[in-house]
Amino acid sequence: MSLEKFVKEHKTAFDDEKMPEAASLDFEARLKSALHPKETKVKSLKTIRYVSIAASVALLITFGYWYQNKQERIEMRDNLVLALGESDTNSSRLEAIYEIEDQFANEKEDEKILKAFFKILKADSDANSKIAVIDALLKFPDNQLVRNNLIEALGNETEPLVQLKLIKSVATLREQRAKAPLKKIIEDEEALPLVKGNASALLAMLNQ
Repeated sequence: MSLEKFVKEHKTAFDDEKMPEAASLDFEARLKSALHPKETKVKSLKTIRYVSIAASVALLITFGYWYQNKQERIEMRDNLVLALGESDTNSSRLEAIYEIEDQFANEKEDEKILKAFFKILKADSDANSKIAVIDALLKFPDNQLVRNNLIEALGNETEPLVQLKLIKSVATLREQRAKAPLKKIIEDEEALPLVKGNASALLAMLNQ
């Protein structure tokens, strides 16, 4: 009810020397509301402002933690990738490979890590390091660069243990482009009979 309507309905009360107590209290409340309508709005605006500030601060803190964690993981990755290339011993290189696999196994393939792994496949590294790298790369079977490098390694590798691992890998991927390197292994007079046998079996499967 508006103040004007209230006064009209209680006109007789205003004609007396003193208004009834109940009407007086009601009138005072309505009069205060009519004269100071902005007080409630100001309080509401202040509340909204405080809530907005608190939300902004919380968002900044959350972003800060996320950014710090991201930077720490980037630094960890860079250190591990550096260790792959600078490791003086096969055991330290192998340890770095396993550490990368443990720390970044559930994340999307990282370009720097993949390049470091490809380099190990192409380099004159020990068999254990190459086998560990192949296992790590097989976690990204849909990555075209991974598939390309495994096929290339199959065509160039001469270490029997690594050859067998690569043959098994391209069999898992069912990669048709592996036919050429498989034929190369089969025709290689220095290749072990076990390696040739596995290569022949895979080639027959791919030709089906």
